[in-house]
Amino acid sequence: MQRRPFTIALAALPVVACSTPGARDAQRVAAQADVLMQGLAARQRFQGAVVIGSSGQAQYAAGFGHADVERRTPFTPDTPADGASIAKTFTAALLLTLAHDGRLNLDAPVRSIVPAYPHAATRVRHLLAHSAGLPDFDWFDARVPPGEPRTNAMHLAIVAREALPPAFAPGSAYTYDNVAYDAAAMVAERVTGRTYAQLIAQRYAQPLGMDSAFVRPARFADWAGVRTRGYRRDAQGGLQAHDAFDLEGFHGGSNLYLSARDLWRWMAGYRRVVPDAAYRAAMTPAQLDDGRRTGLSGGSWFVSPDRARRYYTGHHQGFYCVGYANDGKDLAVAWVANDAPPSWLQPALTRALVAVAEGREPERLIAPPPADAAVDPSGRYAVPQVGDVTVRRAEPRLRVELRSVEYQGFPVARGVHYVPGLDANLRFAAAPGGATTMHWDSVYHVAPSVPRQ
Repeated sequence: MQRRPFTIALAALPVVACSTPGARDAQRVAAQADVLMQGLAARQRFQGAVVIGSSGQAQYAAGFGHADVERRTPFTPDTPADGASIAKTFTAALLLTLAHDGRLNLDAPVRSIVPAYPHAATRVRHLLAHSAGLPDFDWFDARVPPGEPRTNAMHLAIVAREALPPAFAPGSAYTYDNVAYDAAAMVAERVTGRTYAQLIAQRYAQPLGMDSAFVRPARFADWAGVRTRGYRRDAQGGLQAHDAFDLEGFHGGSNLYLSARDLWRWMAGYRRVVPDAAYRAAMTPAQLDDGRRTGLSGGSWFVSPDRARRYYTGHHQGFYCVGYANDGKDLAVAWVANDAPPSWLQPALTRALVAVAEGREPERLIAPPPADAAVDPSGRYAVPQVGDVTVRRAEPRLRVELRSVEYQGFPVARGVHYVPGLDANLRFAAAPGGATTMHWDSVYHVAPSVPRQ
């Protein structure tokens, strides 16, 4: 059933004639963004909220659809939703700031700070660089006590009990590592003597006015107020439940809830709450022990080559969010959704909103043709502005190598793989004559029809 989107128009949108360039720009951004978002919502392509602004002032803030469809709770710019991996940017900021303050040595063994950590060779910096080699959450599913909240300490205890070694020598390889960031949160707690929730509130949420941000309770039964729920679209555009999981009491890599407005405040105010030296470290590419650079920065950002722009995404079940900032232009964009946006829309909508914010014409948001799932993608591709990308099939995933670092590609749609460490969607097709081509799709760059070498 098609639903009329609930929309909050920009409160500051001028009604009278604009008298300053700044006011005229705000009006243009608001008008152009609203046309874009209203069109998506009318096509049942978006349920969530968007905030755009520059120089610390919001120029557009709007919500569409429902936070809870069954209760008809409207989704507004101030509706908190599951931020998923956006939490990693907060956790990294905590550790880099503690290092800047002289309270934490990033080269210290994790076990010297958190004695329960199971691997003696892992350094704190390995946690931030996704090079600790810990198992992901699904490995724990059959090993956790049924009906009990899962916590950071429980996960580490299970790894120790099972005597599970790291997947590789810490620091020698890259694997996107949620549990490592949970361990990083434990490091921050042990160093400061405060809980992760207290640290987030005192260091970031309160100074930036992030009124709706909180670390979620483990049990849904303990939730205060209305809980935003996750959904996904069926073939007709209707919404089906695709919600977060109960009993998740772990945090650091995920489980931080925040609204689109608060995510925008985090992006816009990051430089105010992170010391200059910590900011520079946060914008520097993360490194493995042999000096190879990964696709993420030390602050858990995807940073542009000129280091003026940064963004990060979070996705879990039906929830998706992205925060983008151009620190050189003092501009920030944030959007959150709870209807499992398709993989093609995730980077495309971000690019379109950034274009609106920067005064450029946004791209048309149209679904691409279906990918060819029968194609064997294995081979080398010279992706413009990215580099030589080597792909090999390792069912059901892909192994994707860029600049001598290997990443995993996870299937997210038929014939489409998502590479978390590069934030790129890879689609493959058979070109006329039988040649295989790759479509590289990320926020910073789109490269269609790259032929296999």
